Amino acid sequence: QVEVDLRIMAIGAALLLVGAALGAPVATNVSILGGIYTRTTSYEGQQVLSCERGDLTHEASELLHTQFDVFGVRDSAVQVRVETPSARAEVEALFPAGKCSVLTENLEMQIRALERDLEQSRSGVAHVDATATGVSEVRARRQTGTWHSTYHRYGEIRDWYEEIADEFPLITKLVPSLGRSTEGRDMPALHIFGRDNADKKKIYFQCQIHAREWISGATCMYIVDHLTSNYGVVDEITKLLDAVELIVVPFTNPDGYEFTWTSTRLWRKNRSPAPAGSNCEGTDLNRNYREHWGEGGSSRDPCSDTYMGTAPASEIEIQHTTDYFRLNAPIYGAIDWHSYSQLILRPWGWTSDDAPDEAKLKEVGDKMKEVAEAVHGKVYTSQKSIALYPTTGTANDWFYGDDASKTNDGYRAYGFTLELRDTGLYGFQLPADQIIAQGQEMIPAAIEFMKFCTENPLDFKQ
Repeated sequence: QVEVDLRIMAIGAALLLVGAALGAPVATNVSILGGIYTRTTSYEGQQVLSCERGDLTHEASELLHTQFDVFGVRDSAVQVRVETPSARAEVEALFPAGKCSVLTENLEMQIRALERDLEQSRSGVAHVDATATGVSEVRARRQTGTWHSTYHRYGEIRDWYEEIADEFPLITKLVPSLGRSTEGRDMPALHIFGRDNADKKKIYFQCQIHAREWISGATCMYIVDHLTSNYGVVDEITKLLDAVELIVVPFTNPDGYEFTWTSTRLWRKNRSPAPAGSNCEGTDLNRNYREHWGEGGSSRDPCSDTYMGTAPASEIEIQHTTDYFRLNAPIYGAIDWHSYSQLILRPWGWTSDDAPDEAKLKEVGDKMKEVAEAVHGKVYTSQKSIALYPTTGTANDWFYGDDASKTNDGYRAYGFTLELRDTGLYGFQLPADQIIAQGQEMIPAAIEFMKFCTENPLDFKQ
């Protein structure tokens, strides 16, 4: 044990010395779709390893999640990106008996495949003759069923939400901006509701907190489209929206999302300036919440993908979204949409102790798993967040935790993270032809969540 600990300490020291060099981007020049998508960062020779966790020590796990880019965790295996042969050796040294295998041989090839897919999927919906149809291009794409067959940039998505609000003015309200991001982009919010009802209870969804997880925002749009289009048509949805108001924040991280379309496909963080003494930009917004911030599972190194920021809620995007959450109190349930690994995660991430409402949290998580799996047979796992790995300062713990609950009018919100498709074959490069199937899986899960949380509210007593 002492020998293993010494080896881990040595690896940690080496990483601190050469971490910046390991993360140095290699330039490339990719431009497709007339410049709609460009990429300046190459991933040539980088790999994704799949390593069996086994008896991974706490110290090794902490190093892994703070000094390397962990892509996902599934079936007791950690999927981690390594940029150089030396980085691969350092990761493998953290695991006993060399229990690592190569999941993705060359990330550059996987990303090029996504780019070919993006070019093909967008070419089929690149232009609709809006003049001939008499409606906007965005609405025409919706009406022809092609919108959800590809991925879209920030401006297109913002326009899409505006179209939804225009098309369904009696059951939606668009807030054009609940605040602006670090780089000045608006962060809109859409409210979906049915008939006026003073007792209507609120559910909160936020999307695209991690920039590279494109399926997150795409799935949120699919859910919004389904609910608005079927109000007054499908009895279950009509009754639901007559009783529940859904608030959707499409972009928790608009700057980072745009950056994945214009420069660095696998960027995760926001685009806040580098802190003093560093040249590394960005904070992991999902480690920046005022809920056990900085207590493990996040990094103080600005060059890390899990950099926690300079202080709790230091990031403007977190300030805007948490303020809006409080403004709409009480919130009865909230989901932070992510990818990948097909997981339904409940509190806590910072401790293995049960949350005060563990039984109800587990019940709704298990129900969501059941209805999602019934659609296409894809397997989801319902579990505590810490079963994935320890995390602090995260959205779902904040939704449920004391800081948010103190201003939530006597209630705790059910706080969940949804990790969408897949389990590692494509990872963050999920092909566009899976968007609709992914959305179909999440419709019954979202409906189940909205019903359960509002019918079984969680009391909070200080």
